[in-house]
Amino acid sequence: MGNISSLIGNNQQYIQSGGADYNVATNKNLLPAGWMDGYIESAEIRDTKSGTGQYIYVAWRTLDGQHLVHDHINIKNANPVAVDIGLRTLGAIARALGLESIDDTEQLNGREIAARLAIEESGGWPARNVIKAYAKTSTTRPKRAGDLDKTRHQIRGNENCNQQTNFRSAEGPTGDEIPF
Repeated sequence: MGNISSLIGNNQQYIQSGGADYNVATNKNLLPAGWMDGYIESAEIRDTKSGTGQYIYVAWRTLDGQHLVHDHINIKNANPVAVDIGLRTLGAIARALGLESIDDTEQLNGREIAARLAIEESGGWPARNVIKAYAKTSTTRPKRAGDLDKTRHQIRGNENCNQQTNFRSAEGPTGDEIPF
């Protein structure tokens, strides 16, 4: 548990209503890239190895409980870009959870939230899952346009329709998405 407000000060506007991550799973336990529902098992403020900054450590677990992905969200760092990315991530989490602001990591623990996962390989280390973005869970976000087209065709009696629809997903960040 940790008080976030005292660390981010005037940057509160970022977190009113994707950091470097790693997955402890081995290669054969990697999750596929894409959106997946889960929950924040724990969130706490930790000091960086150098001792000059702080981050929010997030342990995100799939709903089936079998996969754990770790995320580090910078909130105090000598690099202002790292802090900006971290605060935007906190803002996405706040919006996904329906919170007006996040004042304490305790507000995150045990809350269901979807994560957009990717697979990252770097410098001889085994591939791992990383979290690129957060959003509402699939039960609370709108269906994808392609799913709606399929449903429309089924209602009309054409269940074999394989028409694909181009769409911009409503479940995650749009123009302000931060690429990693």
